[in-house]
Formats: sequence, C-alpha cells, structure tokens
Amino acid sequence: MRRLLTPWHALCALAALIYLFIFAPIVVTAAVSFNSVNQSRFPPIGFSLRWWRDAFDPRWMHPLAFSMELAATAAVVSTLLGLPLAFGLVRHRFPGRGAIATLSLGPLALPALVTGIAILQMLNLGGMNGLYGFPALLIGHVVICLPFTVRTSAISLQGMPVRVEQAALSLGANPVRVLLLVTLPLIKSGVFAGAVFAFIQSFTDYSVSLFLARPGESPISVTILGFLDYGFTPTLASVAVITLIVPLALIGVVQHFFKIGDFIYGSGSHG
Repeated sequence: MRRLLTPWHALCALAALIYLFIFAPIVVTAAVSFNSVNQSRFPPIGFSLRWWRDAFDPRWMHPLAFSMELAATAAVVSTLLGLPLAFGLVRHRFPGRGAIATLSLGPLALPALVTGIAILQMLNLGGMNGLYGFPALLIGHVVICLPFTVRTSAISLQGMPVRVEQAALSLGANPVRVLLLVTLPLIKSGVFAGAVFAFIQSFTDYSVSLFLARPGESPISVTILGFLDYGFTPTLASVAVITLIVPLALIGVVQHFFKIGDFIYGSGSHG
C-alpha cells in the first residue's frame, strides 16, 4: 500500500505546485489592490477600496469598453469567416487545400509581434494609414483569432457522423434546412468554444494592438502597458483583476447556455 500511495502523493504534490505557480500571482495582485497606501505592498497595509473606485474612472473604463467591443466584433467576424472555411477544409478535397489550411492556422505559429509589424507595414505601404485605430485593430485581431474558430469548428465537424445529415436529406429536408436544423446544432459547442477563445485572444492581446492603436482608440492591454512606465500601483492591480474577471464571466455564461465544456472535456463534463 505504501508503494502505491507514494507515486500518487507525488503526483498530487506536483499538481498542487503547478496550481500554486498559476494562481499565486493572481492572489498577490488581488491583495495588492486593497492596500490603504499608494504602494504595491504584499501583504497589504490596511484595507481600502480607494483603488477600486479609481479603477472605475473613465480613463480605465473607456479602454475596457473599447477592448470588449473590439474583442466581441473580432470573435463574431472570425466565427463567420472560420465556419465556412472549416466546412471547406473538412468536407471537400481541392487543389491548394493544404496550403489554405496552413495559412489559416499560420498565425498560431508566428509570434503575434511579427503579425503586428507585418500588418503595420502593409497599411503603410498600401497608403491606408487612416485605418489606424478600430479598423486596423479589427483586421489584426481577426488574423490572430481566425485559427481558433477554424480549428474548433473543424474538430466538431470531423467528430459529427455524416449519416445524420444524409438521413435528414433522405427524409426530404433541403441542404439549407439540414445545415440550420441538424449540422449547426450538433457542432454548436465547437463553434461557441472557438468564439470564446477568439474573444479571449483579442481581449488579452497587446503585441498586435501596440502597433495598430491610436490615441482614443487603445485597448485596455495597451493602456495598462503604457501605465507601467509609472510603476505598478494598486490602481493598476485593480484594473488587472477586472480584466481577469471579464473573460472568466464570459466563459461561465457561455458554458451555462452552450456547454462548451462538452467540446473541451467531452460530453460528460457537465454531468
């Protein structure tokens, strides 16, 4: 019995250390946001909500709202582009299919910094400097988000029995009705999982946004990065916690209604 328990205890200890490594910085940041002094002290000195009130100032809320709008738009556009692309790659064989599949997943292999510089140069050389701000950011974020929507939709399509669609067609349903009433409901977990991943990727990105933002149209990640020049203050800790809560809340809501855990962990994840 002792021989059997030792590896299990070692595995549990290793898992605990990994979770500690992941969550300890979050706990420290959250604790710092409640300091009563304008210093990033841990353990916190006293208790104050002053920095949380400052975090809801328009200078922070405007970039946060801008980031949420940008991320939501990028997620929707990426899903609308990625879904038909996934259908084409999974259901059809055509010349150049491999090259298209590689290009669609390419941004995952390239550093986001390279992608941001490339898009910046493209806009400069193409005389499209007027697009800086939301339009340029949307282009850049769709590029880095598209691989998530294509990949998750493709996995869902590959795991769906083709006979289900064939049965619907044999019963008299036209292809459009089969798509809307059979195919999309069966792959919705993968589609919404890809949209959530795209939202989070866009919301947390700073490498691409750093090159394409402009004053008044900067995501929260770029705003935080610029504020770090003045040091890490309790206000910044409060803002960082808020930016963490937003994607977590989104995951919770989408999981409740669309069960994206079925796609990530299997159909028994919510049982």
